[in-house]
Amino acid sequence: MPFRFTLKALQRVRAIYERREGQRLGALTHQLFHAQEQLAALKQGRLDDAGWLAQRLRQGMTGAEVQVQVVCSSLRLRRIKAAAQVVESVSQLRQRQLAEYRQARQKLEVIERLYQRQLSAYRRTQARREHQQATDMFLIRSQIANDGQ
Repeated sequence: MPFRFTLKALQRVRAIYERREGQRLGALTHQLFHAQEQLAALKQGRLDDAGWLAQRLRQGMTGAEVQVQVVCSSLRLRRIKAAAQVVESVSQLRQRQLAEYRQARQKLEVIERLYQRQLSAYRRTQARREHQQATDMFLIRSQIANDGQ
């Protein structure tokens, strides 16, 4: 009789769920990476603009130019804060998804360990059965040989 794992359907469902959660985690990790890159680019742009502004101030700027730069600087700062909030939000989503993935992985591992235990028990039973059959055959042959003498 071949080995049948009665929870095979559940094992497949758990594997699909674990794979889906892993894909979601990968997508959020990708999203987080891009959000961090965007934030870093905005911060670098602000530093570059500050250097440019310092140079222009040394060269002499009019009051109107300074006011325009102050407005631009405050807009840049708002964009940086918004990007930092996006990074924080995506990071929190990723942490939650990581927990979901770990939970799905653990559930799959439980089913896989159960499968391995049942398979091992089946193999031990089969080995015992084969050994018993071999012993029975030996005893039958011995009995036939003794009866024939």
